[in-house]
Amino acid sequence: MTKKITFYYVRHGRTVYNREGIMQGQVDSPLTEEGIPVLKETAEALRDIPFVRCYSSPLYRAVHTAKIITEGRDIVIEPVEDLIEMNFGRIDGKPHREHRTAMLICHALDNFRPIGGDSAGDMKKRARRAMNTIVDKCSDGDHILLTGHGSYYRYLIRELFHKSRLGLKKDPLWNGVGNGSISVFTYNDGTWNLICYPLSASEFIKTTPR
Repeated sequence: MTKKITFYYVRHGRTVYNREGIMQGQVDSPLTEEGIPVLKETAEALRDIPFVRCYSSPLYRAVHTAKIITEGRDIVIEPVEDLIEMNFGRIDGKPHREHRTAMLICHALDNFRPIGGDSAGDMKKRARRAMNTIVDKCSDGDHILLTGHGSYYRYLIRELFHKSRLGLKKDPLWNGVGNGSISVFTYNDGTWNLICYPLSASEFIKTTPR
């Protein structure tokens, strides 16, 4: 049976820990007041997308983001444990500046297991498991909102589209994963297609047919 699904992945809004330079993986912090207007711009950019479902990381910064984007829609936000952000081990929730060496080493190794966190393999398996679970629940033609995290998104893209970390960084269209940014990809009978890397709301409106 044919099944095509379009996914819109939105990174959570700016948080207190983002603002204060604190490692934020599976620890959580609230959205900042200045981050809310950005998410409302994201919601407006997605206003005409006929979402039928919304799946979110269980962390509240992602759930809160989903609530803002789906405001006024009759959509239940469904937390999915496998959409949770990377675990940065013992430096999770700690200031970047105080743990810069450990952070750089783990990023270079693509592995936070030496300090009690996740590895690249852990993240890719979690991302694949999450998307398989979600695809199974969806129907042909569905438009799905996903709300999640920056590091998670990188591993998701690497897993679904077989991209290396270096290749992702060198892609001229790659600009990182901004708070409130929108990325689009599709599933079509077992094949994944990347439509766009994360875009700001204004960029999304300019580049996406309305």
